[in-house]
Amino acid sequence: MIEHWDYLIAWMVYLLAGAGCCLVWWRLTRGLTSKSLRDLLRGVAVVLIFTPWFAGDSDEFLAPAIVVLLFDLLLAGVKNGLQGGLILLSMLFVMVLFLTVKLLLRKRPVD
Repeated sequence: MIEHWDYLIAWMVYLLAGAGCCLVWWRLTRGLTSKSLRDLLRGVAVVLIFTPWFAGDSDEFLAPAIVVLLFDLLLAGVKNGLQGGLILLSMLFVMVLFLTVKLLLRKRPVD
C-alpha cells in the first residue's frame, strides 16, 4: 500500500512539474496575435495537466485525468476509458464556457 506522505510528495512534484510546463507553454503562445486562440490553447493545457480523477477502482487516490484516461484505454479498453475522458470533456466545456463569458464581458471601445 502506498504511504500517505509518498502520495502527497508525488502530487507536489507533479504540480510543480505541471506549473513548469504551463510556464513554458505560456512563453510559447505569447507570440500569437489572436488573444482568443491564445487563451483557448492555454486553457486546454491547464485542463489537461491539472484535472484530477480517481485512479483505478479506488475512491481514495486521485491521479491526473489524462493519465487515467490513457492507462484505461491502454489496459482496459474503450468502455473503461470513457470515465476519465468524460471528466476531461466536461472540464474542457467549463473552460470554453468561461472563455466565452470572458469574451462577451470584455469592454469594447465605443466608436
